[in-house]
Amino acid sequence: MHAHDATPLTWFFACPQFIEPLLANELTSLGAQQVKIGHAGVQAHGDLTFAYTALLWSRLASRATLQLASGFGKNQQELLVLLQSIPWDEHLRASGSLKVRFFGLNDDIRNTQFGAQWVKDQIADYFVAREGIRPNVSNEPDLVVVVNLHKGNASVGIELNQHSLHHRGYRQADSRAAMRENLAAAVLVRAGWPELIASDSPTLALFDPICGAGTLLIEGALMALDIAPGLLRPNTVAERWLGHDANLWQQLWNNAEQRRTEGLAKEARYVFWGNDANPAELIAARADWRSIDLPAARWTQGALTAMPEASAAASGLVINHTPYQTSMTAAALQPLYQALGQWMARLPATYQGALFADADAPIPLTNLFYSKEYRFVNSEDECKLYTFNQLAQKERPTDWFSEDLANRILKNLRKLKPLIKRGDSDAYRVYDADIPEYAIAVDRYADWLHVQEYAPPKTIDEKTAKHRLEQALMTLPNVLDVNPNHIVLKQRKQQKGKSQYEKQGRAEQALHVTEHGVTFKVNLTDYLDTGLFLDHRPMRYWLQQRAKDKRVLNLFCYTGTASVHAAVGGASRVDSVDMSATYLAWARENLALNGFQHDPYRRYRFIQDNVLDWLSECNEPYDLIFLDPPTFSNSKRMEGAFDVQRDHIALINDAMRVLSAEGTLIFSNNFRKFQLDPEVEAKYQVQDYRKASLPLDFERDPKIHGCWLIKHR
Repeated sequence: MHAHDATPLTWFFACPQFIEPLLANELTSLGAQQVKIGHAGVQAHGDLTFAYTALLWSRLASRATLQLASGFGKNQQELLVLLQSIPWDEHLRASGSLKVRFFGLNDDIRNTQFGAQWVKDQIADYFVAREGIRPNVSNEPDLVVVVNLHKGNASVGIELNQHSLHHRGYRQADSRAAMRENLAAAVLVRAGWPELIASDSPTLALFDPICGAGTLLIEGALMALDIAPGLLRPNTVAERWLGHDANLWQQLWNNAEQRRTEGLAKEARYVFWGNDANPAELIAARADWRSIDLPAARWTQGALTAMPEASAAASGLVINHTPYQTSMTAAALQPLYQALGQWMARLPATYQGALFADADAPIPLTNLFYSKEYRFVNSEDECKLYTFNQLAQKERPTDWFSEDLANRILKNLRKLKPLIKRGDSDAYRVYDADIPEYAIAVDRYADWLHVQEYAPPKTIDEKTAKHRLEQALMTLPNVLDVNPNHIVLKQRKQQKGKSQYEKQGRAEQALHVTEHGVTFKVNLTDYLDTGLFLDHRPMRYWLQQRAKDKRVLNLFCYTGTASVHAAVGGASRVDSVDMSATYLAWARENLALNGFQHDPYRRYRFIQDNVLDWLSECNEPYDLIFLDPPTFSNSKRMEGAFDVQRDHIALINDAMRVLSAEGTLIFSNNFRKFQLDPEVEAKYQVQDYRKASLPLDFERDPKIHGCWLIKHR
């Protein structure tokens, strides 16, 4: 299998998802005789010269695999037939070393680690039978064997690349960057950079106004100066593979070196300019640039205004991996995006633009007309590239302020004026989908806003719903006088067929709020709920006012807010029960915030247990019991899951058993279709407290919870 052997071989080149067509075009230009686009890769036919050329020059591929055999693989026997059809001694010395990468499962192999070990054993048996010795296993092997199983079929091959082809040699192999180098190359291709390089423009500029680690600039320079990525990587090819043709490889390497020399001679044609406000990013970008001997570039540290509005270059491309974090709302991002759009629009008419961003990034805030959008995946994140053939802003900018929403919120605030003026709480709801087009709930927690998106009406298409959400987020800081960076958005997303909330941040966003003289810790980012149910504010205060010298029990206590109110109200004893160690720790913290110390033996106890099991065995009397169960919950005591509608009679009976003769059980839940069983009203004295328990800020939603006061007859 050497240079004189021009027999077409079958190769598979892996790449990031959605750039397969670009890779197919690239491989064709590098000499592939035939290509077939697959998922996250391209199958190509060509000889060893083509494969070596692709290893050196491909800017888009991640891995290159020579396919040795393919066929049925639905079980071990079928896979064994494939493995035994390969003359392994043509590829590996018996005294050599190998590594197996195994993907997929079949009827017999249900674990990829087992699959890799089993394949190693079959190859070892092949050599033991012929030469009496077996190859070693190594992380730096002579040969990497790749096995893929998919829908009953299998392919077996060997990787010709020693390391991932996205590496360019200027970053450590295990370092994490905002985007991989081959993805940056694909973005530049889609942005039209190769066409600009091939144009007759005498001078060209490549600008990145928020360059970060400089990946796009470096990749753009390698393209412009005709530098093969393979020249920059150590050990680009598996030289200890027995099929390796050292002479052919050296010949192609020398040719690539010659092209680099000729490319660098044209450096005067190009202006490469990177800017970033982060000095650490700039230091890294400049160091990486120098480490691969690229010609001088311009670097500036500062805001976008530090970038030039023109340069000596006749034409060029401004390209950027636009910053975006899910924890930042459109209002927080607007200043940056607006400045970016304004700066780009001031560039000469001969310039083009491209912005690569998370699919949820509010690119319309730039106020630019984009020509096309392309889909990408960066790591696991859905992203888009927006290209701008002309850098022109809209004459009539999009209106990002909603008068209707602002007026409704101001109306709500006028209604809440008594609550706010009295200082009852600095945590309350200011808006709850009052206008169907703006399908959000807005809760204020001190100087922060917690915004939850509802599913929009079916009559509203996705783009319109997204625009209205962004418009709402731009309106809120103005009408509520809140810092745009102090808005946390819980956004519904379609994920694998289920709508669910996305966790908004890795770092806990915790703050303290007050309610009727009580301080609570809330967390706006890490959980679906914040740790404080705002709609239960009146019932917590009711409990505080009646707790003096009472024995209080808080079941399904969550973060212990009702327990703290009882302690503040002078309860003689407060017991709090919940299954979650996390929430009980939070409850202890809330108690300590108000000057009380956890005492497991006397006054304040926190009990981690299944509430239903614990209550069934409890024999201590209580004067006030706060019972707010979940709608559904798993429990060993109930058959299957706990269902509040089905099981509330048994739960209430258990609670009433430990309620003192003159005591009160506060029973509530948030199941909107809940109906209290007549049996409860027949057996006990029941007061419907639903209306009285609704706070002013939730009056529009009377079904937010149900609440009853239950006493013994």
